[in-house]
Amino acid sequence: MADCKATQSARKLIPHWPSKSILDTMQFYRDALHFKVGEAQYLREGYEHPTFLSVCMGPYCAINIYFFRRPEGEAPLAPCRAMIAMSTEGLEEYYQMLREEGKVKFVEDIEDKPWGYRQFEIEDGDGNAIQFFRFLDDK
Repeated sequence: MADCKATQSARKLIPHWPSKSILDTMQFYRDALHFKVGEAQYLREGYEHPTFLSVCMGPYCAINIYFFRRPEGEAPLAPCRAMIAMSTEGLEEYYQMLREEGKVKFVEDIEDKPWGYRQFEIEDGDGNAIQFFRFLDDK
């Protein structure tokens, strides 16, 4: 059962993350993190604020996150975390660019970890965190 054809057909993981403001989330992921962003969408009839956004990066939007804003009175979604694997050159270049631009809150600066990763972590305005990493043995 370990080699199930159905599970081998999986193509992408798209997590759902909370947003207090879809427009603020759109601006942060576009302008500070340089993700591609979709259009803010109004999925709740009669609700004045946009409630959905898709952001992505990488070839064919390999990294994709959906953001949802819950209307007032509904239980909020809890902040989430994710890890994004990058190439050696890509990780270093991306870290330096984000540092120089100064638009991102770093939770952890870039460093080598004993478990074999070189990584750094950022946090968005909603408390969602992303660790960007590469494998140390990845030359």
